[in-house]
Amino acid sequence: MSAEKTVKGFILFIKQCLNTFASLIKVMIKSKGGSAFPKASSDSCIVLGNGPSLKMSLEKHPDFFTKHTLVCVNSFSITEEYTLLKPTYYVILDPGFWFGESDVVVNTIEGLKTKTTWMVYLLVPHAAKQSQKFRELEKHNSNIKITYFNYTVYNGFKGWGNWLYAQNLAMPQSQNVLVASLFLSLNIGFKEIYLFGADHSWHENLFVNDENVLCFKDTHFYDGNEKVSYRPFYKGIHLKETFTMQEILITFSKIFYGYEMINEYAKHRKAKIYNASEISFVDAFERIKIK
Repeated sequence: MSAEKTVKGFILFIKQCLNTFASLIKVMIKSKGGSAFPKASSDSCIVLGNGPSLKMSLEKHPDFFTKHTLVCVNSFSITEEYTLLKPTYYVILDPGFWFGESDVVVNTIEGLKTKTTWMVYLLVPHAAKQSQKFRELEKHNSNIKITYFNYTVYNGFKGWGNWLYAQNLAMPQSQNVLVASLFLSLNIGFKEIYLFGADHSWHENLFVNDENVLCFKDTHFYDGNEKVSYRPFYKGIHLKETFTMQEILITFSKIFYGYEMINEYAKHRKAKIYNASEISFVDAFERIKIK
């Protein structure tokens, strides 16, 4: 081994030590004790992303979705598919859903309140406990059971991370709600997870206007025939600051890195994640076609 490699290895080791120490301090300060998740009643589940390709998957393979426990995300409650498919788990990660008052937020909460006639486990970060709308949601509809999880990001040695993950004390960085949903599905106990609607083709929908404002055409499977136009790309549904191109590309990179970390954690738990999306830029998981 050359002296250069030795020095680089030593620097990496020191960096991992510092990251691990910082993460452990963060866990001790922020995490609320291991959350008790509802246990999986079957070996497999489907995580439903809201990408446009989900519509195609639902039309081509309706029986496949009825055979598995379903995990949905974000604004799925505003769709007709919510009451048709009756997902068992519902994951929300974006603080905009408990701090914001946009139409998206209001319609999502209203959909959960009025449409949920079966048992749904709503999984949200502990920070959402501050929100009156979430407290009232559970009181208004007894079919909704809220489980709070620790979104405390861990960086450092893998062994420590796997232990903290399994105790529900920390998580890999989840720049996208699907990363969090896959992690939570693993900790709930599913051994086979099928991912649909994870198009992640956002880079194809970016546009910089004449005022140098980064704009984005955000498309979902439930958009229907209405025309989706370019809008300023805000950093959150409750924020009014837009991304720069450099910032958004870093953000995209973090999302795909999160999937790689989730895949490693799945291997640790002897579980398997399959990407069954009709269209997808996610390359961390084995791609399959449903037949």
